[in-house]
Amino acid sequence: MFRLALICALLTLYGCHNQQSAELRDFAQAFRQANQADEIEPMLALYALNGSTEQTVNLLKSALLNELGMPISQIEFEALTGSPEETIHYTHNGIEYGPTIQPLMRMRVSYATEDKFESLYSIGKNDADHWRIVSSRPIRPNL
Repeated sequence: MFRLALICALLTLYGCHNQQSAELRDFAQAFRQANQADEIEPMLALYALNGSTEQTVNLLKSALLNELGMPISQIEFEALTGSPEETIHYTHNGIEYGPTIQPLMRMRVSYATEDKFESLYSIGKNDADHWRIVSSRPIRPNL
């Protein structure tokens, strides 16, 4: 009886892992396609921007324009390490900022450039259960 319960539990975990792996592969493919688009909008659509300020979105656009079209060699997904940049929590000009969605994983994008440039992104799932890149939004003013 114990063996049967263990096998059922393992099969359930395996099924969940395969579903997540398929979702992450799809997200990586969407990122590759957005990276090769002629405009920035497909890449912005991969971000969780709900609640982000206009200034944040404008800064993001500027940063994305520098990477848009760069040849991607590899996209990997990793567990979060607990580093401060993964949590997206900071204060700027007296305003406290936090993540637009809960960071769940880190996405490492390696570019096929001479200097082997890499970008790290915190990713999470939005309310529609879709993977998105985490952005920042104001939480409350710093008192």
